[in-house]
Amino acid sequence: MKKRLLGVLLIVALIACTAAGCGQNGGSGSAGETTTAAVNKETVNSAETQSAEETEGAADLSSLTFGPYNWGVPAAIDYSQPGIKRFDGVEFTRISDTANMELPEGMSIDDNTYTWLFEAATGLKTKTEWVAGAGSPYTAKMNQAIASGEIPDLMKVDMTQYYALIKADLIADLTDELRSGNHPTLQKLYGMSDNKALDTLEVDGRIYGIPRVNAQFDSAPLIWIRKDWMEKLNLEEPKTLADLEKIALAFMESDFDGNGQKDTYGIPVVANFTSVGHSDGTLCDIFLNVGGAAPGIWQLQDDGTVIYGSLMEEAKEALTLLNSWYEKGIIPSDFATWEADTIKETIGNNRAGIALGPWWANGRFLINSLTMDEEAEWTAYMLPEHEGERVRSAGGNPVSDVYVVRKDVEDPSMFVYAYDIWCETPQIPVEYENFVEVSNSFNPMLTSVSPKSYLIPIRTVLDKVVGSGELSSQEEVKQACLEEAGVPLDWVVEGAFRGKSVYDAMEAGEDPRAVAVDDLDALNTYRQYLQWWAGPRAMAEADPEAVMTSFQGTTDSMEVYSSFLEAYEKEAYVNMIMGNTDGQSISEYFDAFVKSYLEQGGAAVTAEVQEALGN
Repeated sequence: MKKRLLGVLLIVALIACTAAGCGQNGGSGSAGETTTAAVNKETVNSAETQSAEETEGAADLSSLTFGPYNWGVPAAIDYSQPGIKRFDGVEFTRISDTANMELPEGMSIDDNTYTWLFEAATGLKTKTEWVAGAGSPYTAKMNQAIASGEIPDLMKVDMTQYYALIKADLIADLTDELRSGNHPTLQKLYGMSDNKALDTLEVDGRIYGIPRVNAQFDSAPLIWIRKDWMEKLNLEEPKTLADLEKIALAFMESDFDGNGQKDTYGIPVVANFTSVGHSDGTLCDIFLNVGGAAPGIWQLQDDGTVIYGSLMEEAKEALTLLNSWYEKGIIPSDFATWEADTIKETIGNNRAGIALGPWWANGRFLINSLTMDEEAEWTAYMLPEHEGERVRSAGGNPVSDVYVVRKDVEDPSMFVYAYDIWCETPQIPVEYENFVEVSNSFNPMLTSVSPKSYLIPIRTVLDKVVGSGELSSQEEVKQACLEEAGVPLDWVVEGAFRGKSVYDAMEAGEDPRAVAVDDLDALNTYRQYLQWWAGPRAMAEADPEAVMTSFQGTTDSMEVYSSFLEAYEKEAYVNMIMGNTDGQSISEYFDAFVKSYLEQGGAAVTAEVQEALGN
């Protein structure tokens, strides 16, 4: 029964992601799960391949099979389309970081579930040149290969290695294929973030790799507020950061933990300001919306130069606001020592009713509150400084990593075609009685998640449920989710949760936990509600502008100065928030900080970033 349910869940997720153009062979990582592929071990039957000339543009390849399990070419791919090409029987070299990982009996690094499926979808066959252990051993060996110029036909690299390979003139120019070629899935995928991933890879106007992208806004710090506390105090929902301040002050005057003291925190935060990555309590979106500075990331200016966002003049306005919050006690006096677990514990003890964190916060800092207080109700917001302004938010790094192709490969474009197909390739069906799981690490080309896959479907469904009222039943919502490709699994899979569904509860205006059959089900159901409704709803309604870095990678000067400069920056920002400015105004202190930062290595780093971008 467990295996059958897993199969149903995977198939539902497949239907959703295929419609959205997101990859089924790799995930965003938010849920910490490993994608697997399944094989039927009972049927063994091999077949001959066809040539690229015979199959390119063929309308019906249903009889073509690959691998020892007689798998056919996935029917979801329309090989008759002009933008779809196959390269049957073409072998390419690669490298792998799976040295310490085991495969099921009968499989090898180039003969396993993923390589069979990859060949079935694209026609390409893998030949692994060498394998090393994940982490430092693999990175060291790959860097050595780059230094020697002995690289495989295809490999996945980080941005630092990408720039090094361009400088060494070792990789193929893919600009025309990526900018002008007919690759429908990739064009949709990159276009969802306004081609920021492609722009990030540009050096002197040329692109030398296929970007694997992150999910946009996946770690953006939403503002989570105790809804039940607001209702008890008759507070209106916030529309601006000024409204948030009023709610924080009202919470501080109350005694929700029942200890008879006014010791509730206003807004628990940590001393993290960067707009890259995620950290519960990070203040990056405050800077983006108050003044417009982008701490921790590189911003391209109108004149073509870049500036490190933490040095932007606009940061002064946000630092002034945060200083006023600190003086009013809204920000904890010892926030500089706080960590994510501190926030989690504080919220769990009912000593705070506001927190900053991602749309999937239900499994992070909110979990203690949800577990320890059955009356806790949370809702999420994204707020501008002034009403009517568009919210700006940390979009995350535009590029996760890059697939590069050796310069002297006869047809570099084949990997662009392959990746386009691979992003649409369904998983091997898993409804067999006996199957084995293969780690995603053996995947020849780990694919991407649609950058707005969390926003588009939820936003559309919200418009039709809350706005026009076009959708009024669970069945209609289920179908809309499928069509729009954003699928909260508990809405679609019957029996995934006992009792009524999350949507049933919302439709009836009930607390989703109230319709559950036991405490555990109540907690799980409400967590699903927060993750698949409250969080995405806030993003959908705010329709934020994504702020992302213009440079990813490491330069020579960064290796020398970064540790010192990061610590220096954090200390300066904390001092300004706490008012420890040696009698200077925040503006004066900030100017002195910028001057010193540049003199102590920041100028050298900036010059190297400028050079790397080719500006």
